[in-house]
Amino acid sequence: MKSLIDNLEWLALKVSRFISNLSGIAVLWIIAITCVDVIGRYFFNSPLYAGSEMVQVSMAFVIFLSLPGLFFKNENIIVDLFPFFKKGYVGWVMGGAFLATTAYCLWIIAGKTYAYAKRSFEDGDTYEYIILPGYSFDHSPFMPKYLVDTFMAFAVFFTFAMVVLRFFVLISRPKSNSEPEE
Repeated sequence: MKSLIDNLEWLALKVSRFISNLSGIAVLWIIAITCVDVIGRYFFNSPLYAGSEMVQVSMAFVIFLSLPGLFFKNENIIVDLFPFFKKGYVGWVMGGAFLATTAYCLWIIAGKTYAYAKRSFEDGDTYEYIILPGYSFDHSPFMPKYLVDTFMAFAVFFTFAMVVLRFFVLISRPKSNSEPEE
């Protein structure tokens, strides 16, 4: 059992690093779009078509690609008002309780996000300016919103899976603190 959890933890760490790199690439994409938009707007009086909408969609990718790694590595914002709650048996119990609560909340959020993506697909919602060349959704060249909404739902489901894995890693190491090992 211990070997299985250690192997899953190693695999999840590798996957979260890969996803974090994808998030970094998305940030570079946002920087490039913003630079092209600003240069086009102020020097050529011709801003990038759909630039602001592409930045908004790309921000969703940055946020939702970062979530699984953030939760798996336990790098979320923590206020240490009572540091003795992080040590020993008390830290182990508190860490388990917080991870279980987080997993439950993520499951609810993922379900709601998936329902929103499904409704977006049924309604045929599209972005206002982003055009996908060679793609037609209900005879419209504009990018359908359900693609990004579905990505966000699956990212939250994946974050839920990472939190559950973090929970099992914590439970398998009784009386340890909730901090991951490097």
